[in-house]
Amino acid sequence: MSGKEFENSPDIDGVARALSQVTLQGDTFLHGDTEARQKLIASAKELVAAAETPVEALLWHTWALPTRTVAARVAVDLKLFETTVQDDGRPKTNEELAAPTGASPALVKRISRACVSMHMLDEKGPGLYVPNRLTHLLSGPGFVGSIIHLFDITQEYRFPKPDNALDGPFQYANGIGTAFEWLANHPEVFQAFYSYVHALRKHRPSWTDIYPVHEKLVNGLKLDGDASVFVDIGGGTGQILQDFRADIPEYRGRLVLQEIPEVIAAATVGPDDGIELQVHDFFTPQPIKGARAYFLRSCLHDWPDEQCRTILGHLKDAMEPGYSKIIISDAVMADEKATWQHVALDIFMIAQLSAQERTESEWHALVESCGLKIAGIYNKGEGNEGVVEIVAE
Repeated sequence: MSGKEFENSPDIDGVARALSQVTLQGDTFLHGDTEARQKLIASAKELVAAAETPVEALLWHTWALPTRTVAARVAVDLKLFETTVQDDGRPKTNEELAAPTGASPALVKRISRACVSMHMLDEKGPGLYVPNRLTHLLSGPGFVGSIIHLFDITQEYRFPKPDNALDGPFQYANGIGTAFEWLANHPEVFQAFYSYVHALRKHRPSWTDIYPVHEKLVNGLKLDGDASVFVDIGGGTGQILQDFRADIPEYRGRLVLQEIPEVIAAATVGPDDGIELQVHDFFTPQPIKGARAYFLRSCLHDWPDEQCRTILGHLKDAMEPGYSKIIISDAVMADEKATWQHVALDIFMIAQLSAQERTESEWHALVESCGLKIAGIYNKGEGNEGVVEIVAE
């Protein structure tokens, strides 16, 4: 078995053994042997460990567990548990849960859905919450004290309304403008981040596996000048375009990588690879007019809506209606019962960048506020990135 196959493969023999134990101990417990309950729990955990791939298990430990601790602590300060159980536990909206503390409903929504993923709350519909047994346990001063003590003895935090890229938890903790500036001053962390992102993407569906590239981009391609361009905006060191060139050799247009100067200087591709390099800040007007595709991967989730509207507005000004497309490869969260991968990333985005992962309805609201239209949203597999296709009306 190759390295990639191993990293993406469950332990089939382990699944069979654990499943047998779960069945046996579950049946014993249901027939009145209360001592079998703990064995059932242990076997169920063994089943999950065997069924997960190594990559999924790693992401659970590095993504889910740290963000769950943070989300639970914020939920305590927001009084989510005690508010949810009030009025005999009738379903409550984000606005109702925000009222006792005067918090931002947008923040409450993001913390509440994290609590749903931890089974600390239940969801009756998009943005509508009810208590469960764990909610009731946490609604009083006893057990909720464990969350306060175990978090506050080692950390402190501040979660204002998450919409200011320059005044969020990261700035409070580090006293510097943005996380991007901090990374620039810590090149070893910057390199570790890029290595990790590239490794992770090899184990997830490529955007070209999700989006119908031939139908949408290859067919009808104009080969004259800028009309042929596929431009990767904020595309890092160029791996995405290199993969695109290998995966879609039928695309005969020009390929352009746009990035800030220090990233362009570190690019691993260039003209010898058939890729043009161009210094560009996506907060300024887009210099390539009427391109076939303006591609943004994991860019807009780094910014609050206000900055995203600026980015999309510049692209709208450059597009040729009926021909150009904006292709966004980013998480598309479910409006209800979002997967833990997306929820964990969303908490990271709040803490590091005062930004967010967006639900399908939030993507529509953002795009339409810019006078653009979503032509399609494409997904493949739970917890992966999706693809949002945008056109100019």
